Amino acid sequence: MRWLAYEFLLVLALIGYLPKALWRRRLPHRGWCMRLGRYPEAVRRRLQSPAIWVHAVSVGEVMAAQPLIRELAAQHPRDTVVLSTVTPAGFEVATKALGERGVVIYGPLDMRWTVRRAMRAIRPRVLVLVESELWPVMVALASEQGVPVVVVNGRISERAFRRYRLVRPWLAGMLSQVAGFFMQSDVDAERIRAMGAPADRVRVMGNLKWDAGLLNLPQAAELSALASRLGLAPGTDVMVAGSTHRGEEAAVVEAWQSARRDGRPLRLIIAPRHRERVDEVEQLLRSRGVRVARVSAPDAAGPWEAAIVDTMGELPRYYALATLVFVGGSLIPHGGQNPLEPASLARPVVFGPFMENFSAIAQALLDAQAARQVRTGEELVRVFAELLAAPVEAQAMGARAQALVRQVQGVAKRTADQLQPLISQHVT
Repeated sequence: MRWLAYEFLLVLALIGYLPKALWRRRLPHRGWCMRLGRYPEAVRRRLQSPAIWVHAVSVGEVMAAQPLIRELAAQHPRDTVVLSTVTPAGFEVATKALGERGVVIYGPLDMRWTVRRAMRAIRPRVLVLVESELWPVMVALASEQGVPVVVVNGRISERAFRRYRLVRPWLAGMLSQVAGFFMQSDVDAERIRAMGAPADRVRVMGNLKWDAGLLNLPQAAELSALASRLGLAPGTDVMVAGSTHRGEEAAVVEAWQSARRDGRPLRLIIAPRHRERVDEVEQLLRSRGVRVARVSAPDAAGPWEAAIVDTMGELPRYYALATLVFVGGSLIPHGGQNPLEPASLARPVVFGPFMENFSAIAQALLDAQAARQVRTGEELVRVFAELLAAPVEAQAMGARAQALVRQVQGVAKRTADQLQPLISQHVT
């Protein structure tokens, strides 16, 4: 009965979301087919050996999973690594990131008939859930088939924790079916135990994103070609605002324009978190009298002052061009975006007060004097001006950030080693 109620609510949510998805073309036809557990022939041909199934919902989880997938592929070369995701953006980034190392699919809807179909096609030896996505039907059916389920890079935000506690009796039953909880921090471990996870299955591993930050760093030749294509002369100062959300771009533009009032030839590159907002951000910039270009066609608008990133999966390349970086999702109560990409590139990082999603990382950077935190848009203006006026200190801040990232590496290897006995004990 509980599954009928859960699946009924899921169907209602899907019906409510479907018109919006179709209007925005959020998921292609083959995506919907795969979400129903039906895979193209090209995918089925690659699912011939037992698989290690990693489920990462969207871009952030996909990026975090990359170093772990590399370790798993190295330790289990005869197994197929299957990476499933839910969003088109996640699918696009996963496809670029994995290449021939694995198979990328859309994950099944969390309903019994779709999950069973996916399980038959994938034949997993283990199901690895990335971060805080707990799918009741997927967990239950994997457990019924003797497939170990493990949560890696586990994170439970304060808001999610309050919500989960309301359904603790039901949640505890699901959590008892999970073989391991590899959490990011002591706080996350304490919360998952309070939610009902068996204490002896909970371990603190650290955050995979520390390792992910050093993957696929842009090479010098690549950056030189990119700068040339964008028309950036050597030594040009560039302010990059990454993964911004509505309500932040205006503050970023104000800080940038304020820094340019002394005649400094400072360029701005903005990467909205969601590509569908590119037009909106461009309109904002034009309303301020700014000459705007898009990075996909920088010559189309002639000489530009500000450029908008309208492509996917390339933000690290633009961070690498930066003189200083603002990390979005942090000036508004969203929880922040990942500051490790610019930190790993030795760039001075600035973020706002709302960094709950990356609180441990943000605090580590602040403790190492490797980042600056502002409370308001007005403070952002002041801090940008200070960093631009003190380039030696800004570069030292970036160097401290990169050193910290290198120091904390190794989470992926530790996690893969802990998964080893669980994978080995289950043969499909």
